[in-house]
Amino acid sequence: MMGINRKKCIIFVCLFLLLIIPFCATGEETSADLGLVSLDVQPSSAPEAPFFGRITAVNYGHMISMSRKVILYLSLDDEITPADYEVGSVQFSFLRPGETAHREFLGTLPDTIPPGSYTAGAVFGAGFSLTPDPNPENDAITGGTVIIEGTYTRPQEWLNEQIADIILDFSNEERALRSLGALTRDSDLDIIAVEHSQDMAKRDFFDHTNPDGEDPVDRAERHHYDQSRILSDGSSFFGIGENIVKIPVEKNVYGFGEILNDDPHEIARVAVESFMDSPPHKEALLLPAHEKIGIGVAFDGEYYYATQNFF
Repeated sequence: MMGINRKKCIIFVCLFLLLIIPFCATGEETSADLGLVSLDVQPSSAPEAPFFGRITAVNYGHMISMSRKVILYLSLDDEITPADYEVGSVQFSFLRPGETAHREFLGTLPDTIPPGSYTAGAVFGAGFSLTPDPNPENDAITGGTVIIEGTYTRPQEWLNEQIADIILDFSNEERALRSLGALTRDSDLDIIAVEHSQDMAKRDFFDHTNPDGEDPVDRAERHHYDQSRILSDGSSFFGIGENIVKIPVEKNVYGFGEILNDDPHEIARVAVESFMDSPPHKEALLLPAHEKIGIGVAFDGEYYYATQNFF
């Protein structure tokens, strides 16, 4: 038995070496090359207050990447260094060549950070790799100005926009799993969706038909949105589709646990999972004829309202 195990070990080592040798021999052509392409962080916060952001990375290389950690900092100048205030980190692992990935983080700012104006930045840390990073110049990125104040005021509109962006990502992931085309964000549909979410939050109702009797088609007509088109099979199509969801925060929700008000990733996840758990909402989200989407999010202090409009 010992002899058999030893043979297996020898065979495994030989195979592993065969895998490594081409990487060493061909260099950059067969290496991974992770680069940071965007950093979006909330525009304001305070010491010991929540801080949310999104980072996007892409693998510019020619082989799948290993794991690399990205560390986020707030700096008093435009140069990001480890001496700045570290505010969080995310991990990017196993990105295929050409693949783009988003990572969200939610942290708490250190109590030692003084009020002021800061530059947000992110830098790739060390990670396991069979080959050196061929382009270290794309390993760092800055992401705008963050105002740190003495007391925390939640940047609600910014958070609403982040939730909408992540809802789009999750929605297209569900479609991709079923080999359906990605939905394209439509700014005119966004206006219709945002208005309906804000209306539900302001007038305390939850319905596709508002208190004035308007349904989604009525609202689209009022905004002069062209709802007519010809499908690929030659048939005509009129109207827009709509999904809505109402999500409580800062309380336990059955099946989801406690949903934090400052966590756009979790709120967006709950929204899309709720759509996928409801047959008519799932049908609208996955309808092959739908090509465009508008997304609107509003908050009334207790509930998030999210609307998807499709065309």
